Amino acid sequence: MTDQHPPAPPSAAQLRVPGVAFLLSQLGFHSTQLWKDRLAPLGVDPRHVVLLRHVAAAQGQSQQALGRAMQLPPSRMVALVDELERAGLVERRPSPADRRAHALHLTGDGRRLLDRLMQVSAEHEAQLCAGLTQAERHRLIDLLSRIAAEQGLPTGVHPGVAATNPDDKP
Repeated sequence: MTDQHPPAPPSAAQLRVPGVAFLLSQLGFHSTQLWKDRLAPLGVDPRHVVLLRHVAAAQGQSQQALGRAMQLPPSRMVALVDELERAGLVERRPSPADRRAHALHLTGDGRRLLDRLMQVSAEHEAQLCAGLTQAERHRLIDLLSRIAAEQGLPTGVHPGVAATNPDDKP
């Protein structure tokens, strides 16, 4: 019989050093709270920002195609577009390619709000990355993008956007 010793318990210093997963979670929560606070005076929430950015990047694309690209269930996509349409920020137009589909476009108010949101977004990122040089910030973006890709996460789509009914399927 070999003499096996249990592993030594971690030292107090080791217990205080957070890992990558913890730091990402901590910063994500902090960033989300700051972001919501910044958006509140503008009357939108993060889900609206994501959809406005996707509509602007693909003006005239069908609601269904955007929903697939954003990995949103159709019911969630319809609800979000309805909210933005009621607010006068996007409009559905008949699709020239498929008369059964709706093409999404930003309205003038939607464009102005998105321009403001892009400014708010830049201020938000500047605050979060104030302790980094420009080169470090770019390197961090590269590393985090690699982690996100490895995990199979779609580019530019926050998982919280699709969070609704767990039975919904994209």
